[in-house]
Amino acid sequence: QGSQNKGEFEGRTVQEVLRYVPGVSVQQSGGPGTQSSVFVRGANSNQTLVLIDGVNVSDPASGNGAVDFAHFLTENLDRVEIVRGPMSTLYGSQAIGGVINMVTKAGKGPMNGGAFTELGTRLQTDSGGYVRGSEGRFNYNFTLGGTYAPGETIVPGRYTPPGGYVDLDGYRNITAASRMGIEIDDSTNLTWFSRYIDTQTKFDQVGLEDPNATEFSQQFFNRLELDGTYFDGRWKPVFGISYTSIYRHDQDFASLQNPFPFVQDAYYNGRRLQADWKNQIGISEQFDLVAGIDYDRSWAYSNVDGSQSWGTMAQTGFYGQLRGTFLRDLTVTLGGRVDVNDIYGTVSTWRAGATYLFRDTDTRFKGSYGTAFKAPSLFELYGGGFFCAGNPNLQPEYNRGYEFGVEQGLYNKKVSVGITYFYNSFSNLVQCPPPFTALQNVANAQSEGVEAFLKMAPFNWLDLNLDYTYMNARTATNTPLVRRPQDSFSLRAEVRPWDGVRLGMGLSQVSNRYDFSIAPFSPAIIQPSNYTLLRLTAAYDVRPNVELFARVENVLNQSYEEPEGFQVPYIQAFFGIKGKF
Repeated sequence: QGSQNKGEFEGRTVQEVLRYVPGVSVQQSGGPGTQSSVFVRGANSNQTLVLIDGVNVSDPASGNGAVDFAHFLTENLDRVEIVRGPMSTLYGSQAIGGVINMVTKAGKGPMNGGAFTELGTRLQTDSGGYVRGSEGRFNYNFTLGGTYAPGETIVPGRYTPPGGYVDLDGYRNITAASRMGIEIDDSTNLTWFSRYIDTQTKFDQVGLEDPNATEFSQQFFNRLELDGTYFDGRWKPVFGISYTSIYRHDQDFASLQNPFPFVQDAYYNGRRLQADWKNQIGISEQFDLVAGIDYDRSWAYSNVDGSQSWGTMAQTGFYGQLRGTFLRDLTVTLGGRVDVNDIYGTVSTWRAGATYLFRDTDTRFKGSYGTAFKAPSLFELYGGGFFCAGNPNLQPEYNRGYEFGVEQGLYNKKVSVGITYFYNSFSNLVQCPPPFTALQNVANAQSEGVEAFLKMAPFNWLDLNLDYTYMNARTATNTPLVRRPQDSFSLRAEVRPWDGVRLGMGLSQVSNRYDFSIAPFSPAIIQPSNYTLLRLTAAYDVRPNVELFARVENVLNQSYEEPEGFQVPYIQAFFGIKGKF
C-alpha cells in the first residue's frame, strides 16, 4: 500500500518515520531507547508483522511478541514498506493489523561512502557512516551507526515532590549492518543480510524514579537469500534461510526510591529459525501466480530471579495467490493459506481484492476482504507464575477485515488525493480474566475508520503531504481500546528555495485518545489531553559533498505523555555535518 523513504523526515529511528503514516499510532514510553509500540488500524501492538529484509524481528522471549521499535536506526535503510490490513495469506502469523518491512540499500557503482554526526542541545549525539559499491559481480554495503543520550527523567513532574530525587535515564545504541551480494550468473543472485544491535537503556517505573532499573540487549539478525529469474522472466523463485537471536538482561536492584522492585534480575533469550521458498510465476499475459512454503521454529528461555521457563514452537505454511488482469485496467487477486502448527493444529486464511483504473481520469478504485491470525507467543503458552500464567491450550487470535477506497491523480500526477474506509473484527483475543490465574481466549474487539491523504508537488521546489486518520476502536462491550487516537493529522513539507538549500517542516496533531489511568482513585480508563508536535529541519550544501544540517524537535515545547505516566522530551535542537565521497 505504500512506502516511506527515511530521507523525507531525517528520522533517526524507524518509529519516528512511522509517526507520519496514516492508520498508524506510535506510543513511546519516554525518551530515546524507551519502549516504543506501534498500533496499525486498531490492532494490538503484537499483531503487526515486522521484518527487516524479510527477517521476522519479533522477540520469541517477550511477553506477547510485540516489537520494540526504539532500537531500529534508519541508517542503511533504503525504504520502509507498510501494508495495512489482514495479510496472513502471504505473510502468515502476526499479520493481523498489517506488515512493516524495512529494506536495506544495495551497493552499486564504484566504491562510495559517507558519514554524519550531530549534537543536540540536551547533549544527545547521533553518528553514522557507510561504505558501499560494487565490483564486477559483487556488491556490498557496510554501515555503522550509533546514538548516545545522557537522558532526562521520564517520570512526569506531578509525581516528583518539591526537592525530590530525579535521575537521568540514559541510552546507548550501537548498530552494525551489512548487505553483500554476488551474481552467480546472469540469472541467479546470492545475498547475505546481517544486522547487530547493542543497547543499554535506563528506565523508570510508572510514576516512580528508579535509578537502578537498566536493560541491556543484543539483537542479531541474519538472512541468506538466493533469487533468480528464469524462462524469460516467467519464473522468479526466492529461497531464504534466516536466523535471529535476541538477548535481554533486565536489572532493578533495591534502592531508596524503589526498595521493593518487582523483578531484580531477569534474563531473556529468544531465537528463531526461518526457511522460505517463494515463487512468482507468469502463467500468461493475463494471469500470474505467487506460491510458496515457509517454515518457522522459535525458542524462548527466561530466568526471572531464579525462576526459569522455556518453550519452543514450529509452524509450516503453504500459500498461493492468483492475480488476473482483465480489460487491461481491472486487476483481481484471490489467495489462500494453510498453516500447520505443532501445538494448536491447522489454521486457514484467505484474501480477495480488486482494483480498477479509469485511465482517462487517472482514477483508481480498490477494495479487499481478508482474514488473518496470530499464534500465541511462547510466553503466553508456557510462562510461569501465580498470576496470569501461560496456557498451553490457547488458540490463535483472528481478524476478518475489509477496505475500499479511491485515489485520484490530478494535474499530470503532480497532485494525488485518496480516501480509504477500513473495518476489522478481532476475535479470540488473549486476556487474563478473573480469577487472574491463567491467560485465556476471551475477548473480541472491532476497529473502523477512514484514512485520507493529499500529496502535492506543484513545483520542482515544493513537496507537500497531508494525512488524516479517523479511527473508532472498541471492545465488544463498547470500551475504547487504549492508545489508538480517534483523530490523527500530519503535515509534511519541504521547500528548496535555492540550489543546495532545503527547509522542512513536520506537524503532527493527535486528538481524542484513551489510556489506562495510573493515578489512584481515578477511573480505569481516562482521556489524556490532545497534543501537537512540530519539527523543523534545514540543510545547506556548503560543497557538493558536504552538508550542514539542523533540526528542532517539539518546537512548541509540548508537555505530553504517550503512554500515560511517561514524560516525552521537551524541545531539543540538533546541529550536524554530513560528508560523502
